[in-house]
Amino acid sequence: MKKLVFNIAILICVIFTSCSDDDSVNIVSLNTFGTKFCRNDVVKVFVSAELSDDTDVSYEWGCDGGSMTNPQGLFENVWKAPNEAGTYEIWCTVKCGGKKETRRSKMTVLDELFYSNFETPYYNEGWSNASMTVAFDANKGTNGAVKLTSTKADGRFARSWNNVSVPFSTQVDYAVNACPSDNNFAEIRIEFARINNATFYVTKACFTTYPKTGAWKATYTTTNVTTGETTDITIDEGTDTANFKFKKDAFKTIAVSIDANKKFIVYYDGKKYFESSALASVQEQYNVSRSGFGLDNKVVIFADNLFVFDNGTICTAEPRER
Repeated sequence: MKKLVFNIAILICVIFTSCSDDDSVNIVSLNTFGTKFCRNDVVKVFVSAELSDDTDVSYEWGCDGGSMTNPQGLFENVWKAPNEAGTYEIWCTVKCGGKKETRRSKMTVLDELFYSNFETPYYNEGWSNASMTVAFDANKGTNGAVKLTSTKADGRFARSWNNVSVPFSTQVDYAVNACPSDNNFAEIRIEFARINNATFYVTKACFTTYPKTGAWKATYTTTNVTTGETTDITIDEGTDTANFKFKKDAFKTIAVSIDANKKFIVYYDGKKYFESSALASVQEQYNVSRSGFGLDNKVVIFADNLFVFDNGTICTAEPRER
């Protein structure tokens, strides 16, 4: 009897040992859709693994900065980058039966507020639009660009911010594809939040071009909350057919900034084009609520490589590597 019990025990050990030996995990990849990200970026991540048994598997995610925002246990997760530049790690441990393997990936967070090359779906990046048709064109820009067509007067394609204080600087490569009439416009606009329930405040600053003629102007708009009156003030204007009269689908780079001293600054193709202190005398503080493009009816543009900074960097409309 003792011998029978002993033999059964050995058989059980052999069975369990055999099962354990059959378990296997091989992580093929940890996918992070790039290695460089902005502060507070939301990054989808997922792991691919070869498993001996896909019914007995678990996934454990971790990071040494920022946070994993989705529940544990799934092959995918979302990493929320920290609000501080630096190099961080995320990792995933895959367990199958008695075996496990861990894969790590370095994540570089740059000191920038936002970046888009419009090669990934822009609708996941916080963009909103009004009176605008938005599409992707793989044949334009560096490796594809977003195509914007205004369906009404003053169409908007913009990204909202959580009241980011100036300095604020944005740069984009853009090309005009269609501009039917002389008074049609394309503009870069920076919109401002109402602060401390002010009854009078600046709502936006715009650098506007008229691609058909080459005319341009720099403006800001004020709103009187009590009366409901909105006023557009022209800071400066002119005509520059060499720069702003469009050649179809020819990409140019423009950068529009409000610096720490509330100066309104525009760079165009690597050169400072415009600078004004007009905003400094209107109000003391500016918080940016939204920024992006404004287009007149039937104007069509392509946009690519959009950078946004809130750390004092002033974009100079020169090529940037990322």
